[in-house]
Amino acid sequence: MKKIMLLLTFVVSTYISSDLKNDLEEQITPLMQKVIEWRHDIHQYPELSNREFRTAKKVENHLRSLGIEVETGIAYTGVVGLIKGSMPGPTIALRADMDALPVIEKTGLSFASKEKTEYLGQEVGIMHACGHDAHVAILMGVAEYLSKNKSKLKGNVMLIFQPAEEGPPEGENGGAKMMLEEGIFDRYKPEVIFGLHVGNGPHGYIGVASGPAMAAASTYRIKIKGVQAHGSRPWDSIDPVMATAELIQNLNTIVSRRINIVNNPAVISVGIVRSGTRGNIIPEDSEIQGTIRTFDPKLRAEIYQEIEQVASGVALGTGTEVSVEFDVGGFYPVTFNDENLVKRLTPSLRNAAENKVYEMTPSTGAEDFSFFSNEIPGMYFWLGVNAPGIMEAPGNHSPYFVVDDGALDVGVRAFVNLVSDYPN
Repeated sequence: MKKIMLLLTFVVSTYISSDLKNDLEEQITPLMQKVIEWRHDIHQYPELSNREFRTAKKVENHLRSLGIEVETGIAYTGVVGLIKGSMPGPTIALRADMDALPVIEKTGLSFASKEKTEYLGQEVGIMHACGHDAHVAILMGVAEYLSKNKSKLKGNVMLIFQPAEEGPPEGENGGAKMMLEEGIFDRYKPEVIFGLHVGNGPHGYIGVASGPAMAAASTYRIKIKGVQAHGSRPWDSIDPVMATAELIQNLNTIVSRRINIVNNPAVISVGIVRSGTRGNIIPEDSEIQGTIRTFDPKLRAEIYQEIEQVASGVALGTGTEVSVEFDVGGFYPVTFNDENLVKRLTPSLRNAAENKVYEMTPSTGAEDFSFFSNEIPGMYFWLGVNAPGIMEAPGNHSPYFVVDDGALDVGVRAFVNLVSDYPN
């Protein structure tokens, strides 16, 4: 009996000591100081899609300093690291996106971006207005913790630092789709993938949806051609500006009046309107671009048809020539969260967030994480980064979007918990 008890004690103590999460509390405070420093640096020097050279080099240098196997130059600037555990188990992929947005920052932070560049023919600011700086810093922190605790790691961890989540420049490939086309899953063979996104939610809360979590996304472009004339003689023109105004108004009736979205949410938005060079010239051309968000492929096809019908009607009514393009710059499918993963690993997220986990409704936001989770089971979740006690704050893509650093440890804990608990 005494021998049996000693054996049980040995087995239990061995299991406890091999738990990857055991040393996290002891190591999290100094680690988070580094994570916050990394984020502030990346935030201050943001880079647009497929141009994340400085960020990628920072990631590469960090991973190499930890003795992690590194592959660079994937999809232009992507970085992949592989941490090999000391115990047998699956390969688990963790993903962070690196690119920023063409937004002039207005946060007033001491480390606010002052970077500028040319985008679509005009000078713009560059800002991490979607929180990708936080994603990169969190995964760098997770990489450091896991690399120092490989003796307790079951299997391998594939670290994906991905460029161009916001979409590559027109005429270029990029993002998750290109990384897959260049064979990263074929080489590393991950069994499952996890990703997170920070947003303007309650401080330190995690939101996760089972099944369809984020919408499919397509960018459309409509070009309108008329006849140019002097602004004092509009009757000599075929006015593309008037046609554009009518077109925008009619596009807004598609979702509100023309299709049934009771069971399938959909969004059509206009984000770019361009025309003219002077106030006293009626121009020859006009152009609009916008986004379409859907969860149902049949509904998306119906919306495409409706947009073409609206465009044809405006052309007929105004005498302009109107052309329509869809999937400009590519198409993002629905981001799907594997139901079994969500059910099985929600307790791991609860442990990371001190039970502050809620079930999200599907979001009309979109993510090219969807390409990864279409290949292997995946789970994507949201981390609230408002300041403590603040419920409403500027959201992603706003020039006033601010990440509260105090919430980022929940992201590190969540990834470590998922890596630790998935193989069990």
